[in-house]
Amino acid sequence: MTPLVEARGIKKYFPVVKGVVLSRVAGWIKAVDDVSFSIGEGETFGLVGESGCGKTTIAKVILLLEQTTAGGLLFRGNQCMNSGEGSCVSTALPCKRSSRIQPAP
Repeated sequence: MTPLVEARGIKKYFPVVKGVVLSRVAGWIKAVDDVSFSIGEGETFGLVGESGCGKTTIAKVILLLEQTTAGGLLFRGNQCMNSGEGSCVSTALPCKRSSRIQPAP
């Protein structure tokens, strides 16, 4: 059976920039480094760890709010994120219905 969500070798690095006018990348912060897991339909998934270990970054990757540095994310066996490309979402998720939740006024 195909997993509902599958993460393969997810890496997310953030640049450390020095300089204001002539900014340059001085190094990289490895927020997530080679994380893989799968979540089956109907399963409960818990992501636990110490403060600053990358839990929020992984959640943002799953929700397609962050683009990965490397690795891939699959939804029902379909690639829904490509690392290092111009767009973090190659195609819309393969859902029949979608809606945006608007904040209450």
